[in-house]
Amino acid sequence: MTPDPDNHTPSLAQASRALRAGALSSVELTRHCLGRIAALDPGLNAFVTLTAEHALAAAHKADEELRGGRRRGPLHGIPLGLKDIIDMAGVPTTGQSCQLLDHVPTRNATAVERLEQAGAVLMGKLTTHEFAFGTPRWGPPGPPARNPWHAAHFAGGSSSGAAVAVASGMLLGALGSDSAGSVRSPAALCGVAGFKPTRARIDLHGSLPLAPSLDCLGPLARNVEDCALLYRALARPDEAFWSADDPPWGEIKGLKIGVVRSFLDERSGTSAPTRAAIEDAISTFEALGCQVRDVSLPAPWEWNAAGMVILLSEAYAYHEHWLRSRPQQYGVQLREALLLGATLSAADYCRAQEHRRALSGNLDTLLENVDLLLCPIQAGEAPTLEQLAPWGFLQKPSYGIAFNLSDNPALSVCCGFGPQGLPLALQLVGRRNDEITPLRAGHAYEQACEWHRRRPPL
Repeated sequence: MTPDPDNHTPSLAQASRALRAGALSSVELTRHCLGRIAALDPGLNAFVTLTAEHALAAAHKADEELRGGRRRGPLHGIPLGLKDIIDMAGVPTTGQSCQLLDHVPTRNATAVERLEQAGAVLMGKLTTHEFAFGTPRWGPPGPPARNPWHAAHFAGGSSSGAAVAVASGMLLGALGSDSAGSVRSPAALCGVAGFKPTRARIDLHGSLPLAPSLDCLGPLARNVEDCALLYRALARPDEAFWSADDPPWGEIKGLKIGVVRSFLDERSGTSAPTRAAIEDAISTFEALGCQVRDVSLPAPWEWNAAGMVILLSEAYAYHEHWLRSRPQQYGVQLREALLLGATLSAADYCRAQEHRRALSGNLDTLLENVDLLLCPIQAGEAPTLEQLAPWGFLQKPSYGIAFNLSDNPALSVCCGFGPQGLPLALQLVGRRNDEITPLRAGHAYEQACEWHRRRPPL
């Protein structure tokens, strides 16, 4: 097996099986990805730092080990990337900010240690919004990532480079972070899968914080199977739920799915094409034998109100020393957002946390009667970069932040394409600490559809 030079980088699972069988070498696969990066990244801006020499050395080592029968698992020899808030020893972690242009960590993040132990080939650092917050920054240290389905459009945020690199076949998977939907939203807008597990499942040590009580690391990949393989390697060693080469698939007949209508109706801002695509997905789940019914949750803006107070307060607390000593090193949009956090009082923060507990309790009660929730993760197709409002994250409610507040695992899956030819997505939400159910349901849905097999017209 060799990668298709035209457009078809194999999926992570396909490549893993070929590497195991000796039908593909890690060096071949890595060179293929480097070729795609050279050809496509100048127009897409997915990479902040490319570590080509390191990657090729790791690929040669992986091939030697695989030939010697020393396979470390499904990620052995697989090219992956890291959002540029996650430390890789000897490689800059800039957070896409002038505050950290000279910051070169000497140690790997715990999650990077896990990937290297699994034999992954790390290709470098991927574009983010400044300190994983807000909207894309147009000034230094680098331009924003562009959507591979149409380069004039937004790639989502803040794990934008990760989604772009995977969707365009420059990488087979990536590790991002998610504080308010920042893995799931770019995955949705770029037509790939993105998974936010329960917060404690993937160690955060060695990643730049945004809002510590909301932050989570999570994988992005072409499909749910690939996300599951990445998650399995990244999860804490005592929290592995299946053998490395045996994901927990199987039929989902009898699964109880609750459709969150308050996230889906027109008042929430969801577009007509997204609503239609999700209704089609509901029919697919019913055809697979699931029991689907409508359920009630507080509307997205209630979650957003609590979430933004908490996020802005915690972000300000982390950045206060730099705001006082060198505020000019921030982009204007992030600096103003952080200063908004400075206006919030301790009482505001405590009330937001109280509201968070009440909302999360409502969700826990709901999940006593259903196995999964189904709702949107994005309102519709990706807007153009020119259409982005600097304060859009406050003007429109996030569909993702609810499940950072509640700490439930949530999966973004492509469920169709809109009138502009850009991806649409749904979100599957499981009980806290039950990562298997949303992954299993998402995989079953993908096997019943063809959406995840489409490729951007690059």
